[in-house]
Amino acid sequence: MKNLGCKGLLLLGGMLVWGGALQAQYLRSSYFMEGTSARLQLNPGLQPTKGYFNIPVLGSFNMSASSNVLGMSDIIDLVGSGSELYSNGQLFDRLKDDNRFNINLNTDILSFGWYSGKGFWSVNAGLRADFGVALAKDMFSMMRTMNGFSLEDIAGTSQSYNMSNQTLNMKMYAEVGLGYSRRITEKLTVGARVKILLGLARAEMNVNKFNVNMEVPELNRYGSTSRGELEPENWYGTHYDYAADGNVITTLKGGGMTFDRDGRIDDFDFDGGDLGIAGSGFGIDLGASYKVWDNLTVSASILDLGFLKWKESETTVATVTGGDDVTIDATNYDRYIGGDFLSFERFDFKEGSPDKVKTKTRLYSTLLLAGEYGLLNNKVSVGAMYTARFAQPKTLNELTFLATVRPKNWLNAAISYSPIQAGGKSFGLAVKLGSLFVGTDYMFFGSNSRAVNVFLGISFPLGGGQKPFSEL
Repeated sequence: MKNLGCKGLLLLGGMLVWGGALQAQYLRSSYFMEGTSARLQLNPGLQPTKGYFNIPVLGSFNMSASSNVLGMSDIIDLVGSGSELYSNGQLFDRLKDDNRFNINLNTDILSFGWYSGKGFWSVNAGLRADFGVALAKDMFSMMRTMNGFSLEDIAGTSQSYNMSNQTLNMKMYAEVGLGYSRRITEKLTVGARVKILLGLARAEMNVNKFNVNMEVPELNRYGSTSRGELEPENWYGTHYDYAADGNVITTLKGGGMTFDRDGRIDDFDFDGGDLGIAGSGFGIDLGASYKVWDNLTVSASILDLGFLKWKESETTVATVTGGDDVTIDATNYDRYIGGDFLSFERFDFKEGSPDKVKTKTRLYSTLLLAGEYGLLNNKVSVGAMYTARFAQPKTLNELTFLATVRPKNWLNAAISYSPIQAGGKSFGLAVKLGSLFVGTDYMFFGSNSRAVNVFLGISFPLGGGQKPFSEL
């Protein structure tokens, strides 16, 4: 049986997320930049000063990542640490009881918008991906114990580890959207975007319960070892028991988990070139903007209201319920102590039925509230924005303060400060110069920000510009 577990699913998520073209979910710094099309991603009720045509893929190229505890350099160290992961004491000390990490990616392969009559139309087609994971610190504690690190204080004792409520969620899908916004009055503009969704892949791991009790042998039981590590014989005769409840779900056309004749996981088949339609769904974005006074505008939007329905015929499921109570010896050492801790075979995952799990998953919706005050004949503005993205495993909240300069349609610039996700240690910057637009919400002058994103866009004017309301 192949060793395939959390590491395999994390790798799967990484391949699907990074293998697809990259674009961040939203760039908040662009919200008050009237010369850019990127603001429509945040609110379909907003309108750019002119129509646009984005260069395929490069017209909207963006990615974002955030964590509640680890900085980006920590994560790079974690991914590249290999066998040294559990010996990294500084990284371990920064972990919390609940450690979360999110990646949001998408790209518009084709997108354009134009003014027609009394409204503004927009069309987009692209790829989207969401990845979220929540891991318990006790899991790293147990792996450090089993790999022989920092045993001086616990050798010869019984240890208990609670690794329940851990999750991994990943989904990748294509989107085709049609948007329309219209100025209802001189002060009020409303808009909506409807989206047809085509599911490409999903992977889930849900660890509802995982409790482990184990005896840790004395370090000198069979003589000293290099760096205090324990040889297999040190563990023989010690007690080990666990109780587990969880499942693994994959939906992938022509791929997913495979099982042996005993119903246990045998392998995982994945070929990025064979991705096909594994589900379908629907989504909608709603937005509005209202000019309270000549210089004060408020706006709001709700994004990604919708769902994906995954095909049961393309879904594979593995479940585990129960546990084991053993004395470690030469016959079971590799399963419970040695080998790969994160392998499915350690916990006796067996094939389950797709009709026993949910095949409909909701999109990660976002709520946005904003206010802007214009200065110098609306060439400069200051504003604030609140966003709440209802992602898994936990909602991501952010408060953003912005200052925007927009003297011409071809020249817009903004600086922003978003203190929550980055821990108050970064600011954002966005610039539109002619057809080129670049930006980030988290520019960190250091090495370890807990949130990062970057946006690159290349677009050209399409059709006429926005007309005064009196002419509509």
